[in-house]
Amino acid sequence: MQPQSPDLAIIGGGAAGLAAAIFAAEAAPPGHRIVVLDGAKTLGAKILVSGGGRCNVTHHEVRPKDFNGSKHIVRNVLSEFDVAATIRWFASLGVDLKREPTGKLFPIANSARAVLKALLDRCDALRITLLTSRRVTAIVPPSDANRSFQIHHADGALTCQRVILSTGG
Repeated sequence: MQPQSPDLAIIGGGAAGLAAAIFAAEAAPPGHRIVVLDGAKTLGAKILVSGGGRCNVTHHEVRPKDFNGSKHIVRNVLSEFDVAATIRWFASLGVDLKREPTGKLFPIANSARAVLKALLDRCDALRITLLTSRRVTAIVPPSDANRSFQIHHADGALTCQRVILSTGG
C-alpha cells in the first residue's frame, strides 16, 4: 500500500537515498512514516555494478579535498561521519569491510549484493516504504495555503512534510 501522506519522502533509491532513509527512520519518533520513490523498476542497479560487482564502499582515507563543492561543508560532514563511522555503520548492518592494497574498502563477502541486501533488509525492518517505477515529475513546495510538499510521480501524487533529494550525479 502506498502512503499518501508520509512524514518524509526521499526522492532516489540509490545507496545515498537508502542510507538517508535508514538514518531518518532510526532518528524519527515512533509512527513516523518514510517513503522512498525511485524511477527504476528495481533498486540498487548502480550498487550491484560498483567496484566490478564487489561494491567499493569507501576509501581508507577520505578528505574534503577529494570532493567538489564547499570544502567547509564537506569538512563538517566528514567530521560527523568519518571512515571509522562508515565501517561501524556497515558492520551494524551485517556487512564487515576489508581494506585492499589500493586503500579501497570492500565487503568481506566480495559481493555488492551483500551491501544491497543489507540496505534493503534494514529498510524493511524499519518499515520504510520503497516505491519503484515512480519517476518524480514535479515537487511543489509548501505555500501559505498548503503547508505540505506535493510530489507528483508516474503513478500519482503524495504529500509530505519533508523531502530529501538523493537523485545522484
